[in-house]
This record gives sequence, C-alpha cells and structure tokens, in this order.
Amino acid sequence: MYICICKGITEEKIRKAMNETSKTHDVLKKLGVGDDCGVCLISAIERLQKTQKK
Repeated sequence: MYICICKGITEEKIRKAMNETSKTHDVLKKLGVGDDCGVCLISAIERLQKTQKK
C-alpha cells in the first residue's frame, strides 16, 4: 500500500528503512515523507509507530 503518493513510498519501503534506524524522524527524513504536500505525514507516523511496537 502506498503511504506517500508524491514520493512513491510504500509500507514496504518504510519497513525496510526501519531496519536501518528505529527513530521515526530519521526514517521520515531519509525517505522524504511529508516533504511535498504533507498529506501522508500522519498516516506514515502511525505506520511507523505500529512497526516499532512489534
């Protein structure tokens, strides 16, 4: 599922980025989530938090 349409970021890309760093801010910055229109930011943060809890 796409999280960020502007950057083409999928849930899978977010999961892979989480393997490299566990900090939500670092993942979002690395992938560029929220840099364009920002609509995806809340959804991306929620997905990251769910991933961290597992």
